[in-house]
Amino acid sequence: MTVTERGQRLLGVRPEEGRTVWLFFLHNFLLGIGTIQVYVAANVLLLENNPERNLPLAYGVAALAMVGASRLYAYFEHHWALQKLAGRVLLAAVVLAGVVAVLVLTGHSVASAVAVMTGYRVIYLLTSLEFWGVSAVVFDVRQGRRLFSVISAGDMPAKALGALIGMLVHSNAELPGLLLMAFGAFLGALWALRATLRSHAVEAVPARRAARPAAVAPGLQRWFGESALVLNLCLALAALAAITTGIEYLFFVNVKHRFHNEAAVMHFVGSVLISTYLLAMLFKLLLSQHTLDRLGVRWVLLGLPGALLVGLALYAGLGQAGLETRLLYFCGLFLGQEVLRRAVFDPVFLLLFQPLAAPERLHAHTLVKGLYEPLGMGLAGALLFALPAGPGEHTWAPFIWMGALGLVAVGFLLRTYRGYLAELQHALSRRFTDDAAEPAETATEAAGPVAPLAPGEVRQLIRALAHKSERAAASQRLLRLGAAALPALNDFLSADPNQQLVRRVALVCGRLRLPAARQLLVALARQPHLFRREAALRALRHFDVVPQEVPLFQALVHDEQLLAQLLLHGQASAGSELVRCLDYELGRVQQRIFALLGRIYPPQLIADAQRGVANAARERQANALEMLDNSIDRPTYQGLQTLLTLAPPAEKERTFDRLLGPLLAPPPVLETIVERGETAFSDWTVSVALDQWQPTAGTVGALSPHLRSLSPLVRDSAFRVLVHLRQAQAALYQQVQAAHHTLDSLLMSHAATASHISAAERVEVLQQTTLFAQTPENVLSSIVPIMQEVSFAAGHQIFAKGDLGASLYIVYAGAVGIFNGPQLLTTFHKGDFFGELALLDAEPRSATAVAQGAVTAFRLDQEDFYDVMEERPEVLRNILRVLCQRLRRQNEALQTAS
Repeated sequence: MTVTERGQRLLGVRPEEGRTVWLFFLHNFLLGIGTIQVYVAANVLLLENNPERNLPLAYGVAALAMVGASRLYAYFEHHWALQKLAGRVLLAAVVLAGVVAVLVLTGHSVASAVAVMTGYRVIYLLTSLEFWGVSAVVFDVRQGRRLFSVISAGDMPAKALGALIGMLVHSNAELPGLLLMAFGAFLGALWALRATLRSHAVEAVPARRAARPAAVAPGLQRWFGESALVLNLCLALAALAAITTGIEYLFFVNVKHRFHNEAAVMHFVGSVLISTYLLAMLFKLLLSQHTLDRLGVRWVLLGLPGALLVGLALYAGLGQAGLETRLLYFCGLFLGQEVLRRAVFDPVFLLLFQPLAAPERLHAHTLVKGLYEPLGMGLAGALLFALPAGPGEHTWAPFIWMGALGLVAVGFLLRTYRGYLAELQHALSRRFTDDAAEPAETATEAAGPVAPLAPGEVRQLIRALAHKSERAAASQRLLRLGAAALPALNDFLSADPNQQLVRRVALVCGRLRLPAARQLLVALARQPHLFRREAALRALRHFDVVPQEVPLFQALVHDEQLLAQLLLHGQASAGSELVRCLDYELGRVQQRIFALLGRIYPPQLIADAQRGVANAARERQANALEMLDNSIDRPTYQGLQTLLTLAPPAEKERTFDRLLGPLLAPPPVLETIVERGETAFSDWTVSVALDQWQPTAGTVGALSPHLRSLSPLVRDSAFRVLVHLRQAQAALYQQVQAAHHTLDSLLMSHAATASHISAAERVEVLQQTTLFAQTPENVLSSIVPIMQEVSFAAGHQIFAKGDLGASLYIVYAGAVGIFNGPQLLTTFHKGDFFGELALLDAEPRSATAVAQGAVTAFRLDQEDFYDVMEERPEVLRNILRVLCQRLRRQNEALQTAS
């Protein structure tokens, strides 16, 4: 691992993000160089004469100028593309730097000093709006969580350097040189911006989302935003801006009172600023992300106002302390609030806007930074001007109003956090809902009572659920039976091995919505057979969360995480084929954890997050992860995020070891799969494990259940193991034979009934077709039972044009010609498929299919395939993808021909 890679890993920067992060860091560094020079020049002038009166005046005038500049920025934000706006803003900063330089050269009055400070504030505002406007569009919410602290650290070393330069300024004649440096830095930032724009499509594209109730009247949205999140954050930031302005004022005034020599003042202020910015940079780069990950958004948000309230309260303990002690106090208060605000609060504050749609995100940032923060600064300036707070003059007054504003900020930030969660959930919610949809039918809603049935008749109804033609009627009769059907349903779920039927029976229990039915499903979810758990959890979605059951489901989540840890450890020693199987099983673990979380937390919240995680859009995935991060307990989230993240298995393994404790002696994964079999793993995984398994005298007993498996894949693999034992390990074969007295006849029976084409070969055939090429073998194994092997002689017409189509064919051997009358349209060979549209509709065939010699093929009937797609939605998604590709190629061919 190179030094660069180590550094990126330490900072949480992924390899593909490196160049972008570097450009943003450089961009912010250059902006910091430019603005700090103007800041130093302004402070040199303001601290010359009566800062107790001039600083509040400068705050008030700067606030008015900032509001005017932000309103101008907001106007162009709605009329210009973001790329154009960002470039124009930096050019405006260059011009303003020139204007400030003229002011410094032409006058040194109080008015000039106030004008210079106002120019600094406006430049800082415009560059901040430009920088964060671009970054808010480039990065999503999860990237913002990781990277905002990194890219925003760029201005910290720049400001420390500027403070150092300020310490070296001994006369006003040197100030134009600082401003010339600012001029060059802004030009460099413009270059970095253009490099960023060349690398990314920087557009504020409106997102299509569900309608939401407006938190603010339409006429006021221009001033308060469109959501409760923005409204509360605006008010909280106004209060915090007033407090931080008051602290800055108290710091500068007390420094001026202590040091009467201007050079000593600049030396002390510069030293504090250098310490502040360097500490903030180190904290941002090394600790900010970890603090956020450990504490979460809510506590980090409250950290700044909480720390400010504590710091303000400490003033009461100073009593009659001397001047030096008071100076140290104000120095520490200023340094602490600056580090917390820049290193912890600002990155999280920016993160809060990310769930909003891009245009609303930019508008909200402009509103907060350009209107409410200046208003807060202006409020502080007015209060400080009305109640001077120099040493010995109404010293308690600023602490009283700052403490009150701190409490106000805490209240609004708590409401802001609730608004943040609401925006995340809104960003994940469905855009289209059927409000008129009828609720699922329950036993009490079914039409009319039904006469009691004998237990045998109820069992017949349950068996009828396996047949598509009888399923709907049987389901309705069972629902009308209500509680009377529960004993038979319970007996069936406890004993029957038919997984598809278990799932349908569990769904009937879910639709009954009776307390006894819920208890039945909860008991099913607790079984070690994980397919039964999946069926139970799917049916339990019809019920509300029961607080008394939460500890039970939390224990099941822990069990699933232990299984994930075992599988991750197993990947380290597994071959490539088994690694793919374990990846699939980890996906199943992830799905079960989501289902279990739906029994612990609000189900709609978890369902929205689960859909968002599976969504192809990066921003939607990021919003889903952030929603989970702020909604479920930290250890569960960290484990789930690890399963969802694309990272090396070894890294995931370390994360689970840290969360759950290391596995001191993990059992071999092959033995675990063979031992637990289909109770915990899909049939394809068990089949692959059996093919690689090397049984011993202590483990060969685990083979027995697989010899009678309902899955042809598992059964075939188990008998291959048995044949190998009989040929190469007679002692182990005899051990198995002792446990099964009819083993020889079982072998003969299997050999006699074995298909001409094995189940494993059928999976291979499916995978070689373009229709199923991207579908995992674990999913394809569910299609094997419905693949009907058919043979056709040469010249046999498989179907004719105009016949009603209801089957797909996959060629295994031979060739099939497709004709339109006498014209041969195309010929299909081994691995090709035809008639695929019949899987989605039953329209007449558009051509005739004829065997071009002896043909062996597999037929998939529509009715059977619908059942598979109901259980495995990824099969349908893959078919739609392939059909879209074919349609796209046909369109391209038509365009080329025309």
